[in-house]
Amino acid sequence: MRSLQDGIGTRSSAITHEEEEAIASAIEAALRQGTIRPAFQPIVHFKTGAIACFEVLARWTDETFGPMPPARFVPIAERHGLAANLARHLIRTACLSALDWGGSFRLAFNISPLHFQDRAMPSLFEESVQATGFPLERTKIEITETAVIGDIEAARVAADLLRGKGVKIALDDFGTGHSSLTRLRALPFDEIKLDGSFVRTMEESEESRQIVGAVISLGRSLGAPVVAEGVETEQQAEALARLDCDYAQGWLFGRPVPAAEAPAMLHARGAMSFTPTPRYPSGEQRLSQMEAIYAAAPIALVFVDRALRVGVANRRFSALMGLDARALAGRSLGEIDPAAMAQVHADLERARRGEPIPPRIWFLPAGRNAALCHTAPARDEAGELLGLSLAVTELPNQG
Repeated sequence: MRSLQDGIGTRSSAITHEEEEAIASAIEAALRQGTIRPAFQPIVHFKTGAIACFEVLARWTDETFGPMPPARFVPIAERHGLAANLARHLIRTACLSALDWGGSFRLAFNISPLHFQDRAMPSLFEESVQATGFPLERTKIEITETAVIGDIEAARVAADLLRGKGVKIALDDFGTGHSSLTRLRALPFDEIKLDGSFVRTMEESEESRQIVGAVISLGRSLGAPVVAEGVETEQQAEALARLDCDYAQGWLFGRPVPAAEAPAMLHARGAMSFTPTPRYPSGEQRLSQMEAIYAAAPIALVFVDRALRVGVANRRFSALMGLDARALAGRSLGEIDPAAMAQVHADLERARRGEPIPPRIWFLPAGRNAALCHTAPARDEAGELLGLSLAVTELPNQG
């Protein structure tokens, strides 16, 4: 889990000009002396428990200022032109430390939005990693939505350059920003990291559970694995496993540790490659296939994901709902027809248990006739539940 006290790019609290100058001087000295050190927090594969990746976090205790969280010293480094030196130091130190650990895990580095949009950043990252001998294709950069919103074109250029070298791009703290899907699709990211605030409140908040389920479904539809941050309890882990989350990070699976302690974690859990084996077509390919099939169907059809949000609906279904087809995609079924939500949710639970789903009557909204609904589970090649496909036929008016 990466909080405001972790990572390479975060916010700082208000300090005086004199304090900032003193801290900037201390940062320069710490970089020369090597006292800013990386810590390593594991990211594990849910199904196997193996370590897929270590997120690299900055740790620094200064003789004068004491423990210095990145939230305090990183913005100062940026304002004083020290961001590049700081990034270079952490990348090289972490890669050198991990060089002889064995396994095919990745190392993930947090890059601040400001530094990510620096045209020199891709070269700095590549050169820093290659100087150590650590495989570049086993590295990953984590950026927040702020980097996408600030300058999409600059972010795309940087991401394309890095991905061309084998570096993976993860969208960090997802769910806390304001990016639209249009913005997210503009940047070629490989992974979504679900912000830990939603995971920590899953047990108390229905809204958080819905958001977690929706993000996992979004990742599936885009072909991007989802990492749940902030997993601290067995109950949270079990809930995420039921939602088919791919990876997890948090104190339940391991706190950030110094380099000397990381090999013991690898020995205990084992290591694996972070690159998943594709189990189904890309999200756009699958949606295109479904749209073509649904458009030609002589009955009303709609596909809803595990969060019961509409993925694809044909014109016949939108007509039954009394809505424009373009207004359906991405909306919760509960928004479209609250009365049907409980019934479809029950169908979803039957599908999860592998039970048959009987046909039922759907009382259409806006005073329309009733309809007969046949529901079938939609699964991928591995048999994992993706959602439900509903076929709805309007019944003759009995009046």
